[in-house]
Amino acid sequence: MIRLAIVLSLLPLLLAVPLTAQPQHDTRRTVSVEGEAEVLASPDMATITIGVVSEGKVASDVQRDNSDRIRKVLAAVAKLGIEARDVQTTHVSLEPVYNWRQDDKREFLRYQMRNSVLVTVRDLSKVSNVITIGVDQGGNEVGSISFGLSTMQSLRDSVRIAACKNAQRKAGDMATAVGAKLGKVVTLSESGGWQSPQPMYRAMAMSDEMKSEPIIAAGELRIRVTVSASFELE
Repeated sequence: MIRLAIVLSLLPLLLAVPLTAQPQHDTRRTVSVEGEAEVLASPDMATITIGVVSEGKVASDVQRDNSDRIRKVLAAVAKLGIEARDVQTTHVSLEPVYNWRQDDKREFLRYQMRNSVLVTVRDLSKVSNVITIGVDQGGNEVGSISFGLSTMQSLRDSVRIAACKNAQRKAGDMATAVGAKLGKVVTLSESGGWQSPQPMYRAMAMSDEMKSEPIIAAGELRIRVTVSASFELE
């Protein structure tokens, strides 16, 4: 009797528990496509890394030499009309250089200091001059030069819109081909974006023979956007 009473008392609770809702299948007819768009554009700006590497036995002497030379580089760049906001220090280090001997003991060789600055050039006609004058004033390391667009974001936005229209046009063509009409968009996402590798110039530890004015080719940038979309079919 006690067991029966317990079962009967639990029965209302069990009946009150809601049944798990069965998953509803989407019965809409849809078509899925990818839209692509791309554009070629000529760069209007460049970034250049210029560095000064100094070496010597006395750390204070190395630091003094490096500071003097990087100061001359910055002054020369400023005379070309490069604003202070477009010059940024990216790396500064001062460290000893050792040689490991066969007896597993290290032998001090020298101190080495490296100071690198990133220069943004907004007038491409000055790129070669920035490199040349930087080296002439004591820079002995020129890192990568990359080209870009000051309007990159707005350009990508316009390419993205073109990709969406391309997707809609593709879906409309497919719907017409099977005797249907294109309905409203169900899903839309950017599935990929691509920018062509930036033209680059690189020279390390410039020698006297390399200090003639370099020839720089900016080339073109290719910006591509891909979107994925699905539409209802009516």
